Amino acid sequence: MLRRLTVQGFKSLENVCVEFGPVTVLVGRSGTGKTNFVTALRFLRNYLFFGPTGLKEFGDWPKLLTATRQERPMGFEVVFDVKGIDAPFEYRVILNENGPPHPVAHEWLKLGDELLFCQRQRKWEREPQLVSVPQPGEPAIGRIPSISEVVIAYTALTSGIGCHYFPATVLTARQSSAGAISGLQDDAGNYLQTLKELVSNLQDLNVRRTIIAALQRLNPSISAVELDSIQNPSQVVVGHRLGQKTLALSLAQESDGFRRFYAHLLALYQLPPKQTLIFEEPENGIYPGALALLADEFKSAPAAGRGQIILTTHSPELLDRFAAEEIRVVVLDGFQTRIGEVSQEQKEAIKEQLLQPGELLTVDPARIDETESVNA
Repeated sequence: MLRRLTVQGFKSLENVCVEFGPVTVLVGRSGTGKTNFVTALRFLRNYLFFGPTGLKEFGDWPKLLTATRQERPMGFEVVFDVKGIDAPFEYRVILNENGPPHPVAHEWLKLGDELLFCQRQRKWEREPQLVSVPQPGEPAIGRIPSISEVVIAYTALTSGIGCHYFPATVLTARQSSAGAISGLQDDAGNYLQTLKELVSNLQDLNVRRTIIAALQRLNPSISAVELDSIQNPSQVVVGHRLGQKTLALSLAQESDGFRRFYAHLLALYQLPPKQTLIFEEPENGIYPGALALLADEFKSAPAAGRGQIILTTHSPELLDRFAAEEIRVVVLDGFQTRIGEVSQEQKEAIKEQLLQPGELLTVDPARIDETESVNA
């Protein structure tokens, strides 16, 4: 689970630090930097997993730097936990001012108080405890396969993170997952493989039953969601109960909202589960009455071992389902994004039921707790 993420020098994020809980919801006006923050985490994940070749989708390097201080180096610092490891990991990387594929300026990884490695300007300041040490310069976290703690940290920061935004066409076309990060792809393009892994899991049939039960709350006629073939699936078939008979429809024939809802369930129940799941504006295209069902799935995921949840939303209906302590406010100050907890005044108003969480997006726009930034 991510405890804290600090981003500097990325688009509007000149220097932003966010603390996370099991569930964290980012809210703010359009254009304040919510997507920039999520994109920064996805940028780091892709850079560590794919290297410079995986960054083409993010655009030219100068456009990724802060508009106000382009001389500030881009850097990331992540504090995170992994189940079974007693101490937290802390990873930091500062990129070269010219960006990838140039060597990193600084990188280190800690486990608790132990520094596992540290490099700066193509030199080792703390070599990893190996007989054959890799050359410094490129990110080292993915090039030390013989130290299990480093491998675990690398996996948590790459395969352990899912960043999802589902378009209206989600779950309608079969796409290749070759060379992709394991698990459900960000756009759910490999949904057939993800569902194949779920339906093949005979050790835990409750997962299938739970997904069907959630879909039935959305549409009571649904009786099954299955692949047309286990060996070589080409489509997903949705069974609808009509009296004593079942009508089989292709998933592509279902509504956009249904497919988006189902895509979120696939992300939440994928095997193996992610450490952290990030969803951008999950309310898009989904019937407002179904948002309560989706919120329940988000809220129950961490305790059920299905991953930490981070959301961005513009939906008052969805936000009403979360506590003020789970909300982080995103504002734009000049050209710089700031992110912090809800103001104490608004927290008290919510606690006393004078204000509903959803009204932070309508009646009383969410404000950052300024005492937090003063004490930081």
